[in-house]
Amino acid sequence: MTTLLALDFGGTKLAAGVARDDTGPLRVLRTASPPTADAGLSAMLGLAERLLPYGSPVDAVGVSFGGHVDPTDGTIRRSLQVPGWDGVPLGALLRERFGAPVRVVNDGAAGAVGEWWCGAGASMAKGTLLYLTVSTGVGGGVLLDGRLHEGANGMAGEFGHLPAGGAAVCTCGRRGCLEAVASGPAIARAYDPTGAVDAERVAAAARHGDARAAAVLSAAGASVGDVIATLACVLDPDVVAVGGGVAGSGARFWTALHENADSGMLPGARPRIVPAALADAPLVGACLLAAHLDG
Repeated sequence: MTTLLALDFGGTKLAAGVARDDTGPLRVLRTASPPTADAGLSAMLGLAERLLPYGSPVDAVGVSFGGHVDPTDGTIRRSLQVPGWDGVPLGALLRERFGAPVRVVNDGAAGAVGEWWCGAGASMAKGTLLYLTVSTGVGGGVLLDGRLHEGANGMAGEFGHLPAGGAAVCTCGRRGCLEAVASGPAIARAYDPTGAVDAERVAAAARHGDARAAAVLSAAGASVGDVIATLACVLDPDVVAVGGGVAGSGARFWTALHENADSGMLPGARPRIVPAALADAPLVGACLLAAHLDG
């Protein structure tokens, strides 16, 4: 029986899962992400140890990481949300720890894999699926006929750093990126610059009739829709699945997203734009990637 370990390093949360094969089910544990790389890795290994019986061998490890990853060896180039990850050889550290092959990919790429095989693309035999995650950061992934497209340098799917207008400073240091206007922290800042609320509270306020909260969510959704229209011009996808915490913020976000995506696309380019079917798409994708490692 094959034992697969899946790890998801997010900007604010960690999740680990174990499955006996790629059909699952995943047994999952979660915890808050500590504010440094060392603490985050230690916390993640603690989750894995709680999931695995003492001395239990692991056959393969799949990792979803919320940042930029070197696809050749799984080294973390940088995280824009958690300090200290720059240059960390995460793939090598996990290979040494578990004595098993390891695949590390960006969380958007992992989410795209999960959605293709088990979510919005599960009925597709061929075609193109784009996955956008709108959460602490904004990222994504591209599946072409079921194959993950990582690009020449592993940077494909960085949808959060496409221009969305405005002068807000992004975590990457540039201005006007989608992440700077539509991520959870950006939504919270737009509603209350003092930092007294988070995006979940903004969504709750909008549902209770707060006009300012509704306007902020509409602006975020409109920006995501604009970027989807741009991506449709480049890739002409069959499906665009949008996940992450912000995607669950309600009708205001989705109405604006669809309106701007529809008005910005060329005639004939009409992908199916849907909420991601999996709440744990990156973790599921990491498990699926682990299942296809052969050492």
